[in-house]
Amino acid sequence: MQITSMLSAGYLEPMPNIARVQKLNEYEKENDQSKQQKEQEILAEEQAIKAKLGGGAQVHTVYHYTMGTDGRRYITGASVSMKGSEEDLNRVGGGLATEDMESRQREITDALKKDSEKTEKNQTIIKAEDEKRKAEEKKDKAEDEKDSQVRELKQIQNEVIAHEAAHQAAAGDLGGGVSYTYTQGPDGKRYITGGEVPIRFKEGATPEETLRNMQKVQAAANAPADPSGQDMKVAAKAAALAMQARNEISQESESEHTETVARGTPIIEAVKREDEQQDPEKNGVMSILATVKELQLQSLIPAA
Repeated sequence: MQITSMLSAGYLEPMPNIARVQKLNEYEKENDQSKQQKEQEILAEEQAIKAKLGGGAQVHTVYHYTMGTDGRRYITGASVSMKGSEEDLNRVGGGLATEDMESRQREITDALKKDSEKTEKNQTIIKAEDEKRKAEEKKDKAEDEKDSQVRELKQIQNEVIAHEAAHQAAAGDLGGGVSYTYTQGPDGKRYITGGEVPIRFKEGATPEETLRNMQKVQAAANAPADPSGQDMKVAAKAAALAMQARNEISQESESEHTETVARGTPIIEAVKREDEQQDPEKNGVMSILATVKELQLQSLIPAA
């Protein structure tokens, strides 16, 4: 036969064992029948579920297929999603719906508990951060106040030094050394916050010298741009002593003028000599003038 020759020629493989081929075909046929039976069982179970749910529930099925040896796809699995009332779902699942709901409720409760714990933890963190922020703000405020106090103390120190230097420069030899009072600042350093310069109310050998000294004291007391209450008291006292010295100078001046007049030629006698030399014809008029002059001079003599 042609097949034999072909086989003898080596163009075709030897024919397999006929019994083995038949056995394989039978196995494949049985396998396909098994798939078909499985498909029918799945479809029947689906129909039973739908029947138990009734018309009020919704069923959605996703089929899983397997290819048979005959080239056909057989349903070998299915995923059924059901949506409906708890009663309908429990009727199908034998109470599984209620258990599922309880499980879901527990999950929700646990989730809410975790959220609550997380929220509480977050609140604790937020509170801690807020307290930290407030503490830092308080610290910054304290530092600002400290810096402000230090700046104020430095300004006061500069003003006091300038104030006392003005006193000392104007007082000259009538002034003494400066003494300061100190205040400890918030930074631990000492700052000058007060001071004084002693000024002597020195009486001179003459009223003129006393006047010059008091004028110098008064100028020293008023030397700063912002004299204190004590400065004004010192200036007032110096002004009073200066006025007293002026009065003494004025009195001495008047005394010297009176002594000069007294040591000169008596005015009354000079007038009389002048009158005696006048023309007798005019003696009447001159006598009156002489009398008037004499009276005027007599009134001056006691004041001298």
